[in-house]
Amino acid sequence: MSGTWDWLGVVRGRFLLLTLSCVALGLALAARGRSDAVPVVDAVLVLLGALAAHAAVNALNEWSDYRSGLDLRTRRTAFSGGSGTLLAHPHLLGRTLLLGLGSLLGCALIGLFFLLRQPQLTLSLAPLGLAGLLLVVVYTPWLTRHPWLCLFAPGLGFALMVLGTRIVLGGPPNTGDLLLILPALLLCNNLLLLGQFPDIEADRAVGRRTLPMHIGVEKALHVALVQWLLTYGVLLAMLTQPGLSGAALGLLSLPLALRAAWLLRREPLQAQHLLPALGLNAAVSVATPLLMAVGLLAL
Repeated sequence: MSGTWDWLGVVRGRFLLLTLSCVALGLALAARGRSDAVPVVDAVLVLLGALAAHAAVNALNEWSDYRSGLDLRTRRTAFSGGSGTLLAHPHLLGRTLLLGLGSLLGCALIGLFFLLRQPQLTLSLAPLGLAGLLLVVVYTPWLTRHPWLCLFAPGLGFALMVLGTRIVLGGPPNTGDLLLILPALLLCNNLLLLGQFPDIEADRAVGRRTLPMHIGVEKALHVALVQWLLTYGVLLAMLTQPGLSGAALGLLSLPLALRAAWLLRREPLQAQHLLPALGLNAAVSVATPLLMAVGLLAL
């Protein structure tokens, strides 16, 4: 039993909830484009592939952070700084690498299965899959050295997850689908962006260049505010779109985002402001795509 919990620590199981939320949104978008029900087996396979991709990037990041010494420097919180699993169980280092690479391979094989079964989707699905796999591989060793790429990489990864789910289960997307992927992209950017606030000095020590380090915490907070505004602007616009208005149910998470912004308005690095804001930000990132999915399926 202890080994099971160790592995869950390495892949940061609680953050996999974000994968469930994004796949739910992609499933809801796919259901809109079908005249029949989405096959359950296909939906489960897509979910397993998405979970494998997320587990891979988490495990590889934990492996890299332990080897670089970052784990020894970070001030861990519930939403930042790594899991600390390898500090407590260093014997898992080699198996963590195998877990990350194995999860990545599993994700690739599931994607290949869908490509072979639906070759007509190759032009729309293959580039997304390759981009997603590339993001997993280069995120920690390369993208974290480039502040603006580091900002958009997490959101892009989850946006590809939503879009890939939509294509596999419902065929090529339309303009409305692409608009509804934006909230997932922007909110996942914010999830990682605010999570970098407590780790600025630790990241600097190991050669990372995150956006809060590059432009300062106050300006980085302005970037987060813009992304929240764009997210809820898209959801408000959906109220005027027939067939897409259900996605506006995501607006129910707005009070959480407003509360997080209020907490961070002054001295955002103080723990009594930052830690509750990180929790609220995580709740917004998970709840909004899920609420959008529920609204789209219900209306």
